[in-house]
Amino acid sequence: MPKKYHINTKATPLKLDYVYKFKIVRGENCINCGKCTKVCIYEAHKRRQDDPRKMAEPNTVVCRNCFRCIQECPRGALEKSLDVDYSKIGGVFWKPDNLLSLWKQAEDGSVPVSGAGYRGPFTGTGFDSMWTDMSEIVRPTRDGIHGREYINTAVELGRKLNHLTFDTQGRLVSQVPRTINIALPVLFDYPLENQSAVVKEALVKAAVELGTYVLMPAAEITSDISQYSKSIIPCLSFYEIDNYETVLRKADMVSIEYSEPAMDDIPGTINKVKQYNHALVIIRIPAGKNIENIVSRLAHEGAEIIHIAADYRGLEINGVEAIERRTLKDIIRGVHLKLVEEGIRDEVTIIASGGIAMAEYVPKAMLCGADLTATDIPLLVALGVRVYEEPKKLLVFPEGLDKFPVAILSQRIINLMGAWHSQFLEMMGAMGIREARRLRGESGRAIFFEEIDRDTFGKLFRKREKTNL
Repeated sequence: MPKKYHINTKATPLKLDYVYKFKIVRGENCINCGKCTKVCIYEAHKRRQDDPRKMAEPNTVVCRNCFRCIQECPRGALEKSLDVDYSKIGGVFWKPDNLLSLWKQAEDGSVPVSGAGYRGPFTGTGFDSMWTDMSEIVRPTRDGIHGREYINTAVELGRKLNHLTFDTQGRLVSQVPRTINIALPVLFDYPLENQSAVVKEALVKAAVELGTYVLMPAAEITSDISQYSKSIIPCLSFYEIDNYETVLRKADMVSIEYSEPAMDDIPGTINKVKQYNHALVIIRIPAGKNIENIVSRLAHEGAEIIHIAADYRGLEINGVEAIERRTLKDIIRGVHLKLVEEGIRDEVTIIASGGIAMAEYVPKAMLCGADLTATDIPLLVALGVRVYEEPKKLLVFPEGLDKFPVAILSQRIINLMGAWHSQFLEMMGAMGIREARRLRGESGRAIFFEEIDRDTFGKLFRKREKTNL
């Protein structure tokens, strides 16, 4: 049995003015009885340190919206109101509640508790239209977080053999390709170019601690982070390969942007990289209309790893209107089924990125057919960055972020991944899957809203329409 993977999380508050859903207000009719301090297990209410006879202002930061303090106050002196900034952040995809959840997970690495219960819709677009099979959750021995049953979250990157060949003496003739194992099926996709040195170093140090990799433009790999080269995947175009010899010699993996020159000779492109190093080569492709055929051709011609990148909301890159674009969920399913149909799915590694916004999207992307995922914006949300979708994508960095120690920012990213890992384990345990690699393409463990809607209500309405005719 391999050594159990563990993420070291610890409470790491970041004293920044972030957005919260509700604001607690203490009215003038408060009699300072302290009842709220006794009923709030999250310590949102405390007495003033300078004068214990009086109550301090409520701490909205730790509030989990259970409303018990509101109900128990004998004078009705406490009120909760919607924060003014809450309705302004996020958008249709990056929902405000999800942003707050990411922020809270980065605080201590725990899955956040919401005492008021879930009151939202049970379906949406993309991965939100998937429900996973949790039938195994009733088994008392399944507990991914606490480890009563070992669950392996590691995945393997690289080209795989379709079969093995032996000579007449029983000796292996096939040349087994090099592969790389990572303990968590999540890579860090570099969120923005020209990132500050502090944020950049925090991302890389977190990747080192977690045993994963950061996909980073080769031009951004400066001398101050070159010591972490083994955890950085340089990203460059076909024409830049010869310009970054020093960087390529240190890398375990190299990402090449999809282009016609690279597409014309895949083996030549891979060999051009491998003349400097035996690094694995990733071909990064924008998730466009013809993505299935492009991936199929790349796989047939010997591509080792293919990275399918949707936009920041998990939609096709070249669609005209958002409503006309396929989601990453459907793109991955299409690519996976195409490769399965052609009998080459097991030979190539597929990375999916774009709109990997929440922990549950990782196993859902794998159920659709990806081997692993890459995420970007959640890493910045952990550092206090605000996301706005309308009228266009906007990331607002908090003032003074660069003044925080790298260790604090790095730990918050580690905490976020710790919370994601815990949720990943719980979902795998509930589905009865003990190996992450077995998630890939296991769509029978998921229910897709569009399909059941078509097969149930769709039949009823179509029958009614025909009757009316």
